[in-house]
Amino acid sequence: MNAQINLASNERRDFIFIKPRKRRLTEYEAVTVHQQWETGGFDKGGHFLLAPDGRAPWRPESTALAHPNWFAFRDPAQHWQRTYIRMQAEQERAIERLAEDAAADGSFTAIEPTWRDRILAGHYRVWSFFEYGLFRAFATAQREALSDTLGNALCFQAFDHMRHGQAIVSHLLAIEESVPSFREGDAKARWLSDPAYQPARQLVERLIVCTDWAELAVAVNLVVAPLVSEVALGDLVRKPSALNGDSITPFIVTSAERDRRRNLAWTAEFVRMVTAADCPAATENRSVLQTWLARWRPQALAAAAAFAPIARQIPQPLFAIESLVEAAAAAQTKLVASCGLTSPGDDHVSSRK
Repeated sequence: MNAQINLASNERRDFIFIKPRKRRLTEYEAVTVHQQWETGGFDKGGHFLLAPDGRAPWRPESTALAHPNWFAFRDPAQHWQRTYIRMQAEQERAIERLAEDAAADGSFTAIEPTWRDRILAGHYRVWSFFEYGLFRAFATAQREALSDTLGNALCFQAFDHMRHGQAIVSHLLAIEESVPSFREGDAKARWLSDPAYQPARQLVERLIVCTDWAELAVAVNLVVAPLVSEVALGDLVRKPSALNGDSITPFIVTSAERDRRRNLAWTAEFVRMVTAADCPAATENRSVLQTWLARWRPQALAAAAAFAPIARQIPQPLFAIESLVEAAAAAQTKLVASCGLTSPGDDHVSSRK
């Protein structure tokens, strides 16, 4: 039988093929673990659906990392479809109410015009293309992940980035309804040709074609997010907003940063699992992870430093771009260290040149 039932007490069933992380099986584990097939696991017959060339749906070589049981991974947030949608629906309802209140009390019209037209219509709108690129990258990665618990985390992160991009567009549409003269400022053309965004565009395009799902997660959540996203959104949008009469945009950015913290948490747990003492390939995995950090960090630092012309357009900037990039690099070094890894040096911080 696939389930164990206590007939005397009529307690809920526990699926015996799932090893719970704690004493009892959680709802998250019951609806997630082993929904995906596992070649060489309990389905000894192998895959019955193959690609025309004979390739199996899930292949160990889809990542350079190795682990004896990918299904042992658990998302610290323990999200599955229902809980994830409930969480994001709450965030979206809060944003919607905020936009309604801002339109009613005149908050949109009180935003400093230069901030509104150059930073929100320009830089912030351009950032939606970066978020969409990350959505595309993670949408593919979730298909290749070697367990359902990992696939879910990657899938939800893909949805996160789509939500972030759409939230930006929706926010600017709300401003336009209150400020008829407001326009987005040729955001797509800037994304495709403005020198300030080409390192970021090149970076996200390389992430889209990254074929290793584990490398993508590590690159984005341990390198790109704490460096590029932190500078582009946290430093250039959220922090200076209040000084420019904008009390609404920081709330939307904070919502995205909340998702970022959740994705960092599951990535840190993933790194811990593949480098743990009980993982036979721990030493090799650690070497692979260090290679990935060394590959992506210089690109992320270059993308962050390239935002210098954008920073100079902020009416009331808090700090120079050089200080912002250096602070983000220092924080990212500490973050990587907390995962038991070593971040490469700051030799590629191009803003120092």
